[in-house]
Amino acid sequence: MKKIKSKFIIVALLLMAGVWMATDGNRFVKLAQSMEIFSDAYRAVNEMYVDETDPNLLMRSAIDSMLASIDPYTNYFSEYQMEKTRINFKGFWDGVGFSIIEHNGKIVVSEVFEESAASSAGVFTGDELIAVEGTKVKGKALEDIEQSLHGKEGTQVSVTLRSRENGTEKDLSLTRSKIERKNVPYYDMIDENTAYIVLTTFTERAGGNIADALKELQKKHKPKQVILDLRDNGGGLLIEAVNICNLFVKKDQEIVSIRSKIKEWDRPFSTRDNPIDLNIPLIVLINENSASASEIVAGAIQDLDRGILLGRKSFGKGLVQNVYDIGYNSKVKLTTARYYIPSGRCIQALDYRDGKGVLKTDTTSRQLLTKNGRKINDGGGLSPDVFVLSNDNSAVLKSLQNNKVIFDYANLYQAEHDSIQSAEKFQLTEAEFEDFLKYIKRPEIKFPIEAEKELDSCIVIAKSEGTYNLLKNSFDKLEKQLKNEKVKDLEKNRKLIKEALEEEIVLRYYYEKGKIQLRLKRDKDVQEAIKLFADEKRFKALLSAPTN
Repeated sequence: MKKIKSKFIIVALLLMAGVWMATDGNRFVKLAQSMEIFSDAYRAVNEMYVDETDPNLLMRSAIDSMLASIDPYTNYFSEYQMEKTRINFKGFWDGVGFSIIEHNGKIVVSEVFEESAASSAGVFTGDELIAVEGTKVKGKALEDIEQSLHGKEGTQVSVTLRSRENGTEKDLSLTRSKIERKNVPYYDMIDENTAYIVLTTFTERAGGNIADALKELQKKHKPKQVILDLRDNGGGLLIEAVNICNLFVKKDQEIVSIRSKIKEWDRPFSTRDNPIDLNIPLIVLINENSASASEIVAGAIQDLDRGILLGRKSFGKGLVQNVYDIGYNSKVKLTTARYYIPSGRCIQALDYRDGKGVLKTDTTSRQLLTKNGRKINDGGGLSPDVFVLSNDNSAVLKSLQNNKVIFDYANLYQAEHDSIQSAEKFQLTEAEFEDFLKYIKRPEIKFPIEAEKELDSCIVIAKSEGTYNLLKNSFDKLEKQLKNEKVKDLEKNRKLIKEALEEEIVLRYYYEKGKIQLRLKRDKDVQEAIKLFADEKRFKALLSAPTN
């Protein structure tokens, strides 16, 4: 009877959708058939599989698999995952003032926030979290632990931590407060003419915070030029991208439009207010990790010839996501549209087929023009007007960072030093850096590069196939060569690794602001931007259409 009823409902739906079917062929029929097939398969597995199954887990697996076949931005979210997304957009939450990661099988404090309960109570990056409200955290999911640390402002939570310094346990009662991750962690004059503003994420009030920073600098210092740093900024709220452009672009200027399969959803986004400064020379810094809303700002500034893009090619994310409620406190984040910046280009770098990204080629991109008639390409991210070669391509440095070796050593350093010089002046001595090099040679310190991981995988396969003994000499030779290459890489990039370690150490004492201050004094992109400002003729030429 249930199956007959199900088919009756499907037929009724088909009859009601007659008009829609006429315009969309047999798509609705296929959709209804697929839903019935899935329903029957899901019921059969739950009712007849030899062992007990978890219906919720099976459904989650089915949804995850379906969404994974589309693109990496379309995801299923639980209620708490949606709360984390909300926090990421708002930039603040009620908590104790530290974040956590899973590291070497332990739950470890990864960051302590300035002027928080955790900071006041003497919690340090690297401390191990043992228990929350008397309940051991070992074996618990990271998101469940985070949820127990969050709560209403003014409430208390007890935590047990093991000191990274001496291994002793300490019980603390922390009062939750409003924790804010500043989207503008640093702004200042970097010389007598140049205002420098960093934006790390497009959370709420990103545009307002940039405006406040710019107004303050103009009032105090009257800068003649501005650098807006969007490097490593993965984006966020689209409307904040429009608000930031509005600071430098006239009112009622279209900045971005979204276009979807459902035409009624298409809409433009234009500036709504008068700008702060229409004429001040502007350089926007971008790199390979500048994405989404960062690319809207940088792309609009380039398309409108309002400023110069300097750095490396951006990530290339031109897809728009919206969140939909699918019941039982669960939601799905779905790619619903593409966004297009003023020239009409979409900077999406990849097409997705069966969930896999396929890089767009020159044959699939269009050549368009900026407001002044400069040639630009559609698709594949934003190409900077001035390219600056990156020097941070060390495989060893990447491995030291990914495996938290630099993170761990910075914790050890802080445990042995109550204070350091100011952020701008801090520098490791050669003797101190040699101590770090000795530390990473310890047998328990592991930081394999990707090639070593691939070799290990090949060895495992060879052993399972019985060909290991035949290939052993080749494996040994390759392993030795890779070790030699790591030594060469370490020596070649000694300065780069030392600087990365210094930044991680400064982060412990002076937080994100201090890390930026230290980086600024040796920032190649910033130095190139200042040189470009000084060459007024070249600056203007870069914004002008070619004469031939």
